[in-house]
Amino acid sequence: MTAAARLDAVPGERCWICGDSPLVLEKRGNLPPDLSPENFRISDSAYGCTADLFLCRACGFRQASDLPDVLRFYQEMDDDAYEASREARSIQARMLLKTVAQYRALGRLLDVGAGSGILVAEAARMGFDAEGIEPSGPLYNQAKQHGLNVHHGILPSSSARGPYDIATVIDVIEHVPDPIGLLRQVRSTLTEGGLAVVVTPDVSSVMARLLGPRWWHYRIAHIGYFNRQTLNLALRGSGFEPIKVLRPSWYFPANYLIDRAFRYLPRALRFTPPARLGRWVVPLNLGDSLLMIARRV
Repeated sequence: MTAAARLDAVPGERCWICGDSPLVLEKRGNLPPDLSPENFRISDSAYGCTADLFLCRACGFRQASDLPDVLRFYQEMDDDAYEASREARSIQARMLLKTVAQYRALGRLLDVGAGSGILVAEAARMGFDAEGIEPSGPLYNQAKQHGLNVHHGILPSSSARGPYDIATVIDVIEHVPDPIGLLRQVRSTLTEGGLAVVVTPDVSSVMARLLGPRWWHYRIAHIGYFNRQTLNLALRGSGFEPIKVLRPSWYFPANYLIDRAFRYLPRALRFTPPARLGRWVVPLNLGDSLLMIARRV
């Protein structure tokens, strides 16, 4: 990134977190000519492909200011690879919920951006009164096929009626152009003292700095990039008091993980890993995600 590029200011554009202006160009975009719902899949592997990313020099938040209208892509998005990794993602959800249970072990739980209901299913097994809300029609339909209490849409919603004791927002906040607005909607669904559980990539992590523009969390669907400071700022500005910060682990089928690692090799060296490796689930924690638990105040 040249100094000239970093000084390319955007007049009038304000930071989605702190409201400061102007922003400066931090990473030039490399989007395909025609975006489609396929580009917004959870399992997308076009690492390093983003819109132009602009940096707020006041708080450090990075945002894709030119992609404010992404909801229409999510409404039509399907993702067979995501559903195929349901077993591994269920382990991930279970481990995350065990962390949540240290602060609130029972009660009503809403999973915001519930996908096909993986976390909702695990929460119900653990004794929570669990439901979710999901904008994708195809993923919502899969959740219903699993018999799960998932609503179709986004917040605010007449279907997802609080008050809830817990709201989980797992790998969602980086996908929306108004993260403060989303967090305020989450707050409005919670009981007094209710918990918000937010997970998002950490753009200031060691892995993000090492990989630079090839970091696997640089994706078209990610339009806002947080670090500990900006996530804390967003939560406090939305009526929450952060009470715990962790680095969550992820769980992947071995063949899925190997395939993604191969994206960093020259094409001539790649091969399709054997499908039988999908029987093994691999835990992975590279320290480049944040899990923040916050209490409504």
